[in-house]
Amino acid sequence: MTHKKLYKATAILSGIIIILMLILRNAQSEIFTVLSSTLGLVIFYTLLYYLFQTEKIKFGTSNLRLKYLVLGISIPLLIFAIDVTTDLDGGFLKNSVRILLAIEIAYLIFYWTYEYRKRIQKLKKDKLEAELMLLKNQINPHFFFNTLNNLYSLIKKDADAAQDYVLKLSDLMRFTIYDSGKESVKLKDEVSYLINFIDLQTARYHKDIDVNFEKTIKNSDASIAPLLFIILLENAFKHGVERATENAFVHIKLIEDDNKVSFAVKNNYDTDESLENKGIGLKNLKDRLNLLYPNTHTLHNSIEENIYSTTLEIYKK
Repeated sequence: MTHKKLYKATAILSGIIIILMLILRNAQSEIFTVLSSTLGLVIFYTLLYYLFQTEKIKFGTSNLRLKYLVLGISIPLLIFAIDVTTDLDGGFLKNSVRILLAIEIAYLIFYWTYEYRKRIQKLKKDKLEAELMLLKNQINPHFFFNTLNNLYSLIKKDADAAQDYVLKLSDLMRFTIYDSGKESVKLKDEVSYLINFIDLQTARYHKDIDVNFEKTIKNSDASIAPLLFIILLENAFKHGVERATENAFVHIKLIEDDNKVSFAVKNNYDTDESLENKGIGLKNLKDRLNLLYPNTHTLHNSIEENIYSTTLEIYKK
């Protein structure tokens, strides 16, 4: 019998019993008591069946038959025992029966609630992991598409430099493929990744670029989610260096202490460029930050004349 049919049958049976109880409410017989007890049992066993099926199917718990068989027998017996012992003078037996019933009901309620909350947390975790994987899969093609274009251009201009470019690119790919799937990486590995990226970017441009990477790191083994800073750095080159005809610069400052990790980038910016068309990178970064560091990060950007500034701060718990 499906859940829907069971609940429909329960509703019909309960309705018939309630109608009979209304008709016989003034009858001088035990029928009314029998009907009320039957109604209670129908509702109780329907609820017990629902809890059993939910725990079995949704929670994935096994070996439940014995537990629910014991509950299905003992709880009605304890309720009957309470009625039987109500008129007894001794308090120990009455209290013991009531305590046992309270324990069983409390166990049933709290255990099922615990399993339900655990199931919800697992679903949230699975959803979070799926969303993070989707965002990473969006970031990687976006980044490597630009990088491979850079390599193609460099091969035509400087074959020797292209060889070094390939080695650095392989390091980037190794980090992205093997480390981006981790929940966190060491800050020093993320910094090495950024340095390789900077070297690859500066190699493709045949013009002077003022690149300054200032680092103040207290603990280089501190953990950080991978590939958070690369979007800001990539945008600095894409929307700054690439468009600047002279005096191109990218100034980066990374600070790590006991309280937070701060990553700031300043670069040239064409004030005529629209802020609305920034691609998927920045949006994905915001989405990942909201998933990984909810309420423990800030991301600010500003434009003063032709200088674009972005600062990401991640606060340690």
